[in-house]
Amino acid sequence: MLLYGYVTEEALHRRPLWDPVDSTYAPMKHLAIAAVILWAAFHFGGMFFSSDDRATEAALGRLSEAPQRTIENPYRNGYFYLFGLTAAASLDAAKTGYEIWVDETKDARHAELAERRATRADLVYAVPLETTASSWESDDPLSEFRKKDTPLHAACSQYRVLLSRYERWIGLPFDDWGFAHRTTPLGPDIVAIHRLYVAEGFSNSTMEGVERLHRDLHLWRTVLREAKTIGTKILAQIVIRDDLQLLSRVLAKPTVDKAILTMGLQLTLPLSAAEYSLRWPIRHQVAVAMKDRTTGLRHETDQERRRLYEEWLSRMGRLPGDAFNGIIHPPARTTTGNLQWGQGSSVYAVYYDAIINASESHVKRLPGMQEVIGTLHRGMFEGVVNSRPVEPSWELFHGQLIETDTRLRLASLQIQLRHPSPQTAVPTRLAEVGSQYFDPFTGLPMLWSPTQQKLYSVGKDRLDDGGDPTFDISVPAVVGPIPAKPTTSPVPTATRSGRR
Repeated sequence: MLLYGYVTEEALHRRPLWDPVDSTYAPMKHLAIAAVILWAAFHFGGMFFSSDDRATEAALGRLSEAPQRTIENPYRNGYFYLFGLTAAASLDAAKTGYEIWVDETKDARHAELAERRATRADLVYAVPLETTASSWESDDPLSEFRKKDTPLHAACSQYRVLLSRYERWIGLPFDDWGFAHRTTPLGPDIVAIHRLYVAEGFSNSTMEGVERLHRDLHLWRTVLREAKTIGTKILAQIVIRDDLQLLSRVLAKPTVDKAILTMGLQLTLPLSAAEYSLRWPIRHQVAVAMKDRTTGLRHETDQERRRLYEEWLSRMGRLPGDAFNGIIHPPARTTTGNLQWGQGSSVYAVYYDAIINASESHVKRLPGMQEVIGTLHRGMFEGVVNSRPVEPSWELFHGQLIETDTRLRLASLQIQLRHPSPQTAVPTRLAEVGSQYFDPFTGLPMLWSPTQQKLYSVGKDRLDDGGDPTFDISVPAVVGPIPAKPTTSPVPTATRSGRR
């Protein structure tokens, strides 16, 4: 035993300083140690951010609080009338619309929902947009509306039930109950129906057409102001801009009825701060994301129906096809634990508040998240591990609101330029109308092309392209004459006349 111990000890002392056997296991040992350290760091980091996560729940919970409802009776709410507007004549539009909404928002069995939807699908009207396109989009729409042999005139007789319902809807108050719900209100059919409603009025008389256009624009601006989801806000802008494009084509004619000129100025007031506001659509997206954390994603059929609806909104609203994907709030935690969601308390909540306030302040651009992050004190560990959080971008939707406001201002200027003015230079007149009618993309007066006789805004690219409708937002304009100076007749000279 002593000899063995002596030999062993001697052998150990005679070992080379570098042992190929030990070198095989050394890197693995270091990797194991590193893995343990990383695991411990993330484990304790998760514990550290658990308090931040609670702060996140409070901050984002505040954003996801539902708005107070202003209409308690759903059957008196125009919002649900939209869902049931195209139901069969035998069905009550408000009741059917509310039932559709309940089916879409509650967690019911999908087989039952599919069966009910299939039953309702057999009892709906469908109004192709092509029915109204030729007359509505013509150069002289009022003349087309008065023709008795057009598809539009035949459609007014065919869809009498829908026109009666739309007139009923125009008179109802509106309260958007879509907050925190993934719903798909009436989409493609609404454009055709609103066109039929306005066109039928003009076919009867100019005054009736102007009154219907006024009611239509007034209510859709109410929808724009009261919208609690981005889908509803876009839908309102689609119809408003459709009405404005009709009005601009009418105002481009050499002769325009005085009723249109008088009422037109009331129709084309610039957007208010409430109409510009993205407050509730942004909060809606946060609420939906937080709901997804607990309930998971919806059924594939619901997701497909939602996708098709968003595609239609994007196409009609002239938005990129993936615009809705860009505003999704990160719904889940990342592989690093609470860090992605934990940043909501320090970044997301502040970021959303910043762009909400900016959207209501008539700014030309919304602030980016990097600008917001620069104002916050963030911990070193949080900044290193998750320095670039996902940024939901609302700039496209803010830009769309600016474009809607631009079209309102251009239509108003079309009316104002028709009035006689002692000022001969159109650019000078555009500068004197006041900043409320300046180009909202630049804050400068609208531009004038004397060769094309067009008013125009520089549009989203903020570059002057000479009124090219591909890039600029332009409308034809008729400039009123310079009032003639009053002629003064010479004072007659008194002559003496004597009596004989």
